[in-house]
Amino acid sequence: MPLSDMVGRDELPEMGDERARKIEDQLYSLQRQQLERNHPLPMPSTEFWQEVNNLLNHIETSLNEIVRGEGHSSAAIAASRRQSNVRRAMADLARKRLVTLLHHAVTAELRSSVNGDGSRPLAPLDWTRYDPMEREFYDGLGQLLSRFKRNIGWEDMIQGAGEVSDIPILAVGTKQLDDFVEQAGGLTGQGAPPVELEERYEEEYREPEFDEEELIAQIEAFPEMMEQANQPIPETQAVPGTEEISVWDLAPADSHQTIVIDNLVATDHQAPPTEPPQTTPQDEPTEDVPHTELPPEPALSAKAEPTTPNVLTRIRILVSQEDEIMTEAGDELKLTQGDVHMLDSEMATYLVDAGVAEVAAL
Repeated sequence: MPLSDMVGRDELPEMGDERARKIEDQLYSLQRQQLERNHPLPMPSTEFWQEVNNLLNHIETSLNEIVRGEGHSSAAIAASRRQSNVRRAMADLARKRLVTLLHHAVTAELRSSVNGDGSRPLAPLDWTRYDPMEREFYDGLGQLLSRFKRNIGWEDMIQGAGEVSDIPILAVGTKQLDDFVEQAGGLTGQGAPPVELEERYEEEYREPEFDEEELIAQIEAFPEMMEQANQPIPETQAVPGTEEISVWDLAPADSHQTIVIDNLVATDHQAPPTEPPQTTPQDEPTEDVPHTELPPEPALSAKAEPTTPNVLTRIRILVSQEDEIMTEAGDELKLTQGDVHMLDSEMATYLVDAGVAEVAAL
């Protein structure tokens, strides 16, 4: 609770012309005296700032009445000039008094911490002769100064850090070198140096407190969300066009070797006629047993399929490919636009059918 609410304020008398002139004179007098001093002077009354507020309201009311009755006459101009002078004096006095209160608070707070400077402490202010608002401002400065001194380590800088402990603090489970030495006294013969282990504090788990009725109300507030959560998740389908397409995927399903390949070896040789199998006397049946006719064997084709030799085809790459292909010899080949390669006829045909390459015969 602010100090201004704790301190009771007396009812101020009605502001008349005579009292307004008196408060105005006190304002100018206090302003002149405060400008020459760095110490906050006592107020004419504990309600002085409230009196100045009433004074400005009185001047404002008088100015409005003059303007309504006489217009912007000389009396209205004089009242407006008087209002400006009072406002200027009030602002100048407030600025100077706040600076002096800050100076007094800082000096009193820091001087009390210094030892052996031979200076006398500042006399405390008699708050019975000051406005309660100024005391509230002064107490707030004291709290800010205390926080500032604590954050910068003011006491350590003035009093010194004192005796500093050289014992290191290590994690739990840390072993020293002497623990691995069997001889008495360890490595140095004086034993292991003292260390401190960190203390771990484990907090007990506490169940969070919640109201079941409140949770039920939150769930029932959005029933459509519960329906969506209970629906089965549909199976995801692969989006076409997202998978990587290799060179072999571009080739047609039924690729036929329609490219004329140079320097092919003619393999259309006539196969020799096959002779019918000859039977031996041992193969003839010796007993009279019923004979079962076997189905005739299929006649061999007139032309035996020749074995195609490993013929290479010269091709030129039209479209570069990121993936490397494997040749018949087991080597990896990088396809780059403009390159010319000698590949086996089957692979060359696939690449040409896929539009990746073209035949580049010499």
